[in-house]
Amino acid sequence: MALPELAAAQLEFEGESPHVFSIQKRPFRLGHEFQLGIGVLPLDAFYVGAVIGASYTYHISDFWSWEIASGNYSLDFGTGLKDRLLQEFSVEPVRGGGEQIKVFGTTSLVVKPLFGKLSIFNTQTVYSETFFALGIGPLLKGETWRPTVGIGGGMRFWVNQAISIRLDIRDYLIFTTFVPENTLFIMVSSSLNYYAGGEREGVQWPQ
Repeated sequence: MALPELAAAQLEFEGESPHVFSIQKRPFRLGHEFQLGIGVLPLDAFYVGAVIGASYTYHISDFWSWEIASGNYSLDFGTGLKDRLLQEFSVEPVRGGGEQIKVFGTTSLVVKPLFGKLSIFNTQTVYSETFFALGIGPLLKGETWRPTVGIGGGMRFWVNQAISIRLDIRDYLIFTTFVPENTLFIMVSSSLNYYAGGEREGVQWPQ
């Protein structure tokens, strides 16, 4: 090869950005997950719900899982708005206004498309996972059970193979009429995981 051709070939190679990948297996696996947490229902103007919740999830693969049962009980604390409306304006809420959510539960399909590791102050590595959920179930508001659809997502941070910390944010559509109501649910929880499966495919990390 002539010198000008060699120089052109080197320049063409240098102009490209080669992608180098390494394959790493997930250090933590999920199998049978038992979750216990506390949360809040913050959107209603008449009360704030302090929620205690628990769930069981079966992880089919690294991508799919089924949150088979999730149950939540809300301890409701009034904001004082209902009494203020009655005292100052002699009015009371109508059409379900002021009714409090007491119990709600769902069964949900969960997808987990993102898995990675974070560096904290360049001294410690934390493995995390981002997930999204879509579920259906009953909800008790006031004295009436109503169907609801929950959609949302969250993040998981691993402590070790058995324990992880989760942040869930879900929006629940409550079907009372043709126009559903909605409420936001935020939960922080701890999960106990039992995994006894075999090896799965590794994760590809760009360098």
